[in-house]
Amino acid sequence: MKFIESVEQWNIFEIELQASHTFNNPFKDVNLYGEFWNGKESKQMRGFHDGGSTWKLRFMPESQGEYRFRLYSDYGNFEGLEGSFVVAAPSPGNHGPIQVTGTHFSYADGNPFFVMGTTAYAWTYLPEENRLRTLDSFQKYGFNKIRMLVFPKYMRGRGENKEFEISYEPSVFPFEGEPNSFDFQRFCPGYFQNLEDRIMDLLKLGIEADVILFHPYDCWGIDAGMQQDDQLLYINYLIARLSAYRNVWWSLANEFDVDKTPEGKTCVRMDRKDWDLFGATIKANDPHSHLISIHNIPFGFIYPNRDWMTHVSYQHPDTYTLALELKNRYKKPIVNDEYQYEGNIKEEWGNNDSETTVFRHWLSVMAGSYATHGEVIQLNDNEQDLFWAYGGTLIGKSAPRLKFMKQILETCQFQYMERDPLNTEGHHYFTLHRDMKEYLIFCRYDLPGKGLWCGPFDGTELEYEAITYDAWNCKEMGRENVTNTRSLPIKAWTVYHLKYVGQ
Repeated sequence: MKFIESVEQWNIFEIELQASHTFNNPFKDVNLYGEFWNGKESKQMRGFHDGGSTWKLRFMPESQGEYRFRLYSDYGNFEGLEGSFVVAAPSPGNHGPIQVTGTHFSYADGNPFFVMGTTAYAWTYLPEENRLRTLDSFQKYGFNKIRMLVFPKYMRGRGENKEFEISYEPSVFPFEGEPNSFDFQRFCPGYFQNLEDRIMDLLKLGIEADVILFHPYDCWGIDAGMQQDDQLLYINYLIARLSAYRNVWWSLANEFDVDKTPEGKTCVRMDRKDWDLFGATIKANDPHSHLISIHNIPFGFIYPNRDWMTHVSYQHPDTYTLALELKNRYKKPIVNDEYQYEGNIKEEWGNNDSETTVFRHWLSVMAGSYATHGEVIQLNDNEQDLFWAYGGTLIGKSAPRLKFMKQILETCQFQYMERDPLNTEGHHYFTLHRDMKEYLIFCRYDLPGKGLWCGPFDGTELEYEAITYDAWNCKEMGRENVTNTRSLPIKAWTVYHLKYVGQ
């Protein structure tokens, strides 16, 4: 038995074991659990086979101090093994896993987390040079949540729009066997080791991995071939491997409601898989209680509220009124994880211009919710290397403007702000406020002769520090103190941040 004797809070503590016996199916023939406890918590973690004669258990300590552990197994060489280790204080930048705080998100240490997501579904199994450029793009533009698949992705343009083909294959598939004849009861550990390495790359950069368990865009017989017992074995194997990574989120599916008819046509249905069973399984078996969501197709169904669902992940071009409705209905954080992408392909989901992209993202914020960006820009008739699928280098005009947006939002007490209907017209301008102590105003279009009035209307004069931003050109335009007796002009792409100074 190998393990390190010290780990920092919210990092990965790992036990490695070697078996002297050869098993028929090591992924099913050995049950291995570890009980971890200190004076504050006790958790049971599932172990997993990691290839050859190696088994592992992973645990993410949520407190500091000494922990003890004991192993339980039906394989005698593992049964009853015990040990202890010490948990040190977290290093700078380690704030712990993300948790739900009302209708918003926070780190485990209480710091607020403002979601600024992007999409790179299949970046994990591309060559190293591409992966490094992908990580550089994430970091350069301040993206802190990445929607990414476990399984490989295949997709072609439809009808006359066959201008892209997402078909790169990984060097190793997730399961033993060949495409369209995989043995779903036997995993290929190397595939999952690579996935873990990519999640660790993100963790080191302070980026969350929104890990998507299932998706219908497949030509290898994975999605259609797995039966329910295969699916549950896979889910529990993934939990055992990934739960100890503090930056993991679980997304049950990308477009859970997409199905194909025998003729190959797309249709929508709620019950393509037993999603409630999957969600309940993760909630019951993930000791570290990572966030759980499920993503829909826009002409399908936004999944009904469930106990296992920590937040709403939805796809629709309406990032404002629908977000407000969902926030009121679910009473949970709302993330529009796909509002159509900035791009130049013919498919409508990938041909937004940069202004539409940035506007939709701002609308999600002004609804008190969050959103995820994506880019599908084709260069030089290259039909495969699109960022939304494989990562690489972001080249669109929206990413730097979204980074600037995030910088503004992180100066606000966004989690405590609500929609201000008095200063929201719903087309030209939108406002959030925190009582009368703070205002965030976003103006999309010019509205000559009109103005905004913040603060009380009872004759009381309040003073605010007003910071004016040009949201399109990413500039701070000025700072001055103003009172609620002054009207603010409504100008295109102008953002005002008002903070109460005094009377």
